[in-house]
Amino acid sequence: MPLYLQVAGLMRKKIESAEWHFGEQIPTLDELELEYRVSRITLRASLAQLEEQGLIRRTRGRGTFVAKDLSQQRWFKMPTNFDDLVAAVSSLKIHLLAIDQDDQPLIPLFPFGDVAPAYRRLRRVHFHNDVPYCLIEIYLAKDIFELDPVAFSSAPIIPKLASLPEVQIAQAKQIMRITVSDEDTAAHLDIGVGAPIADVCRALQDQHGRIVYYAHIQYPAQMIQVETDLMHGAAKPKKSRSRKTAV
Repeated sequence: MPLYLQVAGLMRKKIESAEWHFGEQIPTLDELELEYRVSRITLRASLAQLEEQGLIRRTRGRGTFVAKDLSQQRWFKMPTNFDDLVAAVSSLKIHLLAIDQDDQPLIPLFPFGDVAPAYRRLRRVHFHNDVPYCLIEIYLAKDIFELDPVAFSSAPIIPKLASLPEVQIAQAKQIMRITVSDEDTAAHLDIGVGAPIADVCRALQDQHGRIVYYAHIQYPAQMIQVETDLMHGAAKPKKSRSRKTAV
């Protein structure tokens, strides 16, 4: 990652952790040069990156100020079960992206069930409060898509899929990796090239063992959090009975 993006990421972390508070003036170039030990050219490029993202505001003669509160930005809790997944995506706004709509072969990232004969490929950006929060490419079994093409094309797919009486979701699996955005992802999610993202692959299997839904999803890392119950399914410790002492 270019040095200016590394420095911009460190500065962003200060805003996210509220070390640099919303509305507060950030350190001067002299102070930043001492802290980060990089050239002023690099610092100016880093600040330009943050300004382009709307995180800071530079005013001639006054200084540079934090322009956005990031303390509540981690609003998206990554679903860890199917019911949470349905609830998380039910009210999202979507924007469809133009792609070649020919039938596309599916090559899953991980072994999981049988691949259907044909899939409909959809690409879209999901929004939360008018802010893009994920870029998603979906492969939906063609026979499922043809049950309601309009709904599957214009609304979140998983709630619709879960409501179909013809389909029973028997298995669901997802994996997540942390990586960085390329130019295409950065443009759609309004983040910098090389910014950290959560890269998720998700697959749903029907009652016949075939993959009816497969998605490759990219989230800006700063918007998500993952919560896991590490004791889920574990045996609960038995309570010891207190013994009465004879007097």
